[in-house]
Amino acid sequence: MPEPIVFARGHFKGVDVEKGMRFSLNSYAFVVRSVWFPQFYGTADAGFALPWHHASVWLRTAAGYSPKDEKEPFSNFYFGGFGNNWVDFREVRRYQDVESFPGFPLNEIGGTTFLKGMVEWTLPPLRFRRLGFSSLYCTWARCALFTGVLVANPHAPAFCREVADVGVQVDFKLVMFSNLSSTFSLGYAFGLEKDQRTAREFMISLKIL
Repeated sequence: MPEPIVFARGHFKGVDVEKGMRFSLNSYAFVVRSVWFPQFYGTADAGFALPWHHASVWLRTAAGYSPKDEKEPFSNFYFGGFGNNWVDFREVRRYQDVESFPGFPLNEIGGTTFLKGMVEWTLPPLRFRRLGFSSLYCTWARCALFTGVLVANPHAPAFCREVADVGVQVDFKLVMFSNLSSTFSLGYAFGLEKDQRTAREFMISLKIL
């Protein structure tokens, strides 16, 4: 039987980018039966380190525009969900992506124009010296709290939606079979919209490699 590795003690150490600024301008288009549906969007993020070691606050914003009609499905941007799969291989913090909006179902919210903002508070990660077994152990855990607002179709009152969400995600860095690095993630969020029932979402995901 493998000898268990007992939790001894942990210490804090950074595992994320903790401050800085990032900007992007993006464009793409769908072509359906020779009809073009162009879309344009930009992002601006700013991060600030806190006095608490390896804790930070990030402000993430985005805005987009599509010149086509709101009734055309291919002209709309779509938002919703954490975006993680049960078993995954991509970035685990997909709640930071432009199209993500935890608390609402995937692609639940659509619009040809949008304004989006999110505030994210990343807590100091906890790194473990010994937690698990020789064939499966955890090296660190990270927790982030976030809240966001999204306005879709602000230019068209008949199609406008204003929503907000609040959520949390915890990531555990795992090593399986001595050298296989993985990340196990848990997330929970609820979405808010005027005159609507509160929506809820639970996320569980395992990233391999």
